[in-house]
Amino acid sequence: MELLIGLWRRGNLFLRQYSALFYAFNFEKKLKNSIMEMNELLPEVLSMECKLFKKMDSYRLIEQKCDKKCLTPNEQQRLNADIHYGFSWLIKTVSEACPSLTAEDIVFCCLEKTGLDSIIICHCMGCISKQSINQRKYRIKKKMHEAKCDDLFELIFANK
Repeated sequence: MELLIGLWRRGNLFLRQYSALFYAFNFEKKLKNSIMEMNELLPEVLSMECKLFKKMDSYRLIEQKCDKKCLTPNEQQRLNADIHYGFSWLIKTVSEACPSLTAEDIVFCCLEKTGLDSIIICHCMGCISKQSINQRKYRIKKKMHEAKCDDLFELIFANK
């Protein structure tokens, strides 16, 4: 009798483990499908964020001023606020995916995504040189590669 009870318990345990594995497999499959759907939407979300940012006063200021002059510190603060508002999803995604990026790196990514010329980005970020822009882009690429975010890097920098 004890043998039968022992076998029954093992069988019951096996069924619970099998059930848990089946549930985990289905959950993992649903999660992968959701991630694939989200990845398909990424370009559309980024496109909408770019359009939103291009309607803001800071972007108009960039178009008017930055091809000749650098932004003042107050204008840079306003630009940062507008970037954080307009690119909230991109900033959240990049921050979570690659925590080693600085806030300035993430702002740079947002400006790059808008398709602005490098010289204009230099003026937006306080008159840094074009060489330092290229170095920043290289460092961002390196950090994103280390965080296994190469696809995100390509998505951000694809328009250039």
